[in-house]
Amino acid sequence: MKYKIFEPYEDRMIAFSTTREGYFKNNTEGVSKGQYGRLNLCHYVGDNPEHVRINRQLFCQYHNIEPNNLFIPRQTHTNNVKCVSETDDFEETDGLISDIKGSCIGINTADCLPVLIYDPTHHAAATLHAGWRGLVGRIVTKGIAMMKEKYGSNPSELLCAVGPAISTEIYEVGDELKPQFADTGFPIEDIFIDRADWAKSHLDLKAAVRFELLNNSIAEQNIEISDICTFRNSDMFFSARRFGINSGRIFSGIFLKT
Repeated sequence: MKYKIFEPYEDRMIAFSTTREGYFKNNTEGVSKGQYGRLNLCHYVGDNPEHVRINRQLFCQYHNIEPNNLFIPRQTHTNNVKCVSETDDFEETDGLISDIKGSCIGINTADCLPVLIYDPTHHAAATLHAGWRGLVGRIVTKGIAMMKEKYGSNPSELLCAVGPAISTEIYEVGDELKPQFADTGFPIEDIFIDRADWAKSHLDLKAAVRFELLNNSIAEQNIEISDICTFRNSDMFFSARRFGINSGRIFSGIFLKT
């Protein structure tokens, strides 16, 4: 799937989130099986390594990406964001930034938020994995700050898309998360929902990331947030709460064309 917010710039970049289907318009398809759908690109969730390799090859061929220019980190729910021009070590990394023409950066999710940011002035991008731990760690703030430092990005000019993630109605959490979010400045009353028919609080991840973006001077009109729930739409999107951790992942990324 693509995002409307980036459509005016598709001659220069492509932003996307993959689905479980894994079909390409050239009549090829991904080769993963079962819980990994057809097009799993994630290399650390138990899928057959050869299937992951072939899927990445098919993905790169379809989008005309050089395989060496596809950057996918090994995520561990940190707030670590790395610049691809400065390192080749993407272990324990949950965000990437790049301004390299021809590079494709992305992150894997299966209920957490994929946050895609593009700077049309400096032709630079960030891709961030924002689950509750990443949000508490202010990974979005960190990613934007790095774009400002490395590329001179102006937050008011940045375009942002937030992809499919688990919905508030499904995302039950413990009350112990509330003080963690409160301690880092999030408005608890806006992101935690309590109802009489719910045994526990529910966390609105999308409201939390919207707060974080607005708090970093991203313009409201420059934010697109998908209303797709990965759990409820698990026929099309991967959901760890539905399938378990040994299952495929949605790959969300930005390809900076040459």
